[in-house]
Amino acid sequence: MKSAEDFTEADVFRNIAYVTMKDETRIAYISYCPKKSGRYPTVFLYDPYIANSTPFEIAKEFLDAGYAFVGANLPGTGCSEGVIDFWHEQRMIKGGPYGAEVVEWIARQPWSDGNIGMVGNSSAGQPQFWVAAERPPHLRAIVASGFGDGYEFLGYPGGMLPLLEGAWAIDSEFVTGPRGAEWRINQGDTECANIRGSDRQVIKTSFFDAWRNHPLKDEFWDSETLVSKELIDRVTVPSMIIGAWQEAYGGAAMANVRMFTHFMQNVKNKKLVLMNGDHGINGPGPRGYSLVDKERMKFLDRWVKGVKNGIDSEPPITVYWEVQQPEGDPKKSVEGWVTHHNTWPDPKVERRTFYLTADAQISPEKPGANSNEGSRAYLYPTGTELYGDNQQFQVRPYSRGVLNYRTAPVTSDMVLLGNPEVVLYLSIDNGDDADVELTLKDVAPDGVLFVQSGLLRASLRAIDNERTYVDEVVHSFRKPEKLVPGEIYELRMSFISPIAHVVRQGHSLELTIGATNPIPHSVLGTIPAGAASINRVYHSAQYSSRILLPVIPGAVAQAPAPAYDALRGQPYRKDDEFVPGGLPIQ
Repeated sequence: MKSAEDFTEADVFRNIAYVTMKDETRIAYISYCPKKSGRYPTVFLYDPYIANSTPFEIAKEFLDAGYAFVGANLPGTGCSEGVIDFWHEQRMIKGGPYGAEVVEWIARQPWSDGNIGMVGNSSAGQPQFWVAAERPPHLRAIVASGFGDGYEFLGYPGGMLPLLEGAWAIDSEFVTGPRGAEWRINQGDTECANIRGSDRQVIKTSFFDAWRNHPLKDEFWDSETLVSKELIDRVTVPSMIIGAWQEAYGGAAMANVRMFTHFMQNVKNKKLVLMNGDHGINGPGPRGYSLVDKERMKFLDRWVKGVKNGIDSEPPITVYWEVQQPEGDPKKSVEGWVTHHNTWPDPKVERRTFYLTADAQISPEKPGANSNEGSRAYLYPTGTELYGDNQQFQVRPYSRGVLNYRTAPVTSDMVLLGNPEVVLYLSIDNGDDADVELTLKDVAPDGVLFVQSGLLRASLRAIDNERTYVDEVVHSFRKPEKLVPGEIYELRMSFISPIAHVVRQGHSLELTIGATNPIPHSVLGTIPAGAASINRVYHSAQYSSRILLPVIPGAVAQAPAPAYDALRGQPYRKDDEFVPGGLPIQ
């Protein structure tokens, strides 16, 4: 028998089978537990993909740390039975209770010590809260990451349908899920072959169809989100949330922050971990950062194993700055530095206003003090900055279709922590709507680094004042208010997620205002609203378009500048020429 730190498949019992629920529905699972006799705490992964076919390589991390492992599929997915409205059941009327039943079933197994913790990213992050809300007695902790659901964080970020998310929903239902089922069948699971395609596993309609039928934030979307007081008030177990700033699935990091700060009032032991990176950094698995692996395991060890490792005495919020993956290896991930915070936003943060000017500057001077008044025009919708990867980012947006603004090089480090707010005064000359896509970039003397993006459909600009707070402008998305050509409208918007970023001495910030585009960039990309138009952004004492930056006064970078090609989710291009963009008309 090998040591607990180096399990092989020969060292464990693997079981592929089903758990029968109280209503006779059977949930498909796979389990791994050490052959060495004993009772073990258990890690539980629950999702609509291939959790019921989880490969040993995913379970190994937890086996090596002294846990057993169980993966199970949500009802109506994979090889699990269930009649559901669509893939996957977001509200989890069945998925939550069934998951709680699986937790209690695990606790009864002869290899279990009765202590269960849940893990998972994205669609394996969401179910954890629905299960925890059922309060199964043997669930000790949850560690959820990368989850964004409902209207704002999945269906329509900024009020726009992200086309690649539709492709994700279709691929997940018809490619990823079946692949896991086929693996089980090849391993001898004859029941799975009988279940799939029978009346025991029924998906009534396509998730993407349901999605497209609800373009506004209505009762359907209200019922389909876990970022709500009604649900989260029922969650009491220790909970860790992990988010990545450049996570583009509807702005999951924003969802994570809102959940933690606004809705987890009944969770005594909670932890929020935030860092730069994309959807995949959260793991578990080979694409996950080793930094995340360590944070997750430390939390599980404290609340599932009962190891007193000091995590409960740490401040509740941890921010990793400038995480890199040397040699492209996420398991070698290393942070520039780490900060800890008791609240979000941090009270040290100051919101500093910088104004967009008619000569393409981002300036601390208010309009009216000099000649920077006026307006700038761009041809809509011809300009989009694509930032899905380095290859896309090399292509500058069409200059007549965007407006670029840039600060002067900063004379000392400017440390940003939080979500910038942008206020635009906008008009159109044709049509009845316009989509605005923002990109915020760090400009070094020899290149440009993507920092964050923002989205808003102008007709859905109405603000939900009850939910808006200093770090996030929240829109209601209930009713469109169409634009009238020639009228000037105020658009207030946050970026898709907060940021932790240092603009180093000698660098500048650049803001690009453009249109959306159906070409997928990251997971975004949508068909622009409205019509061909000359759009204007205004800069005057009355119409002072501006950006509010969350600055930590006096703070400086705590490490050398990172290698930009080692930053996940932040494309970079060699570029030193500033192009203001826009049309050559007044």
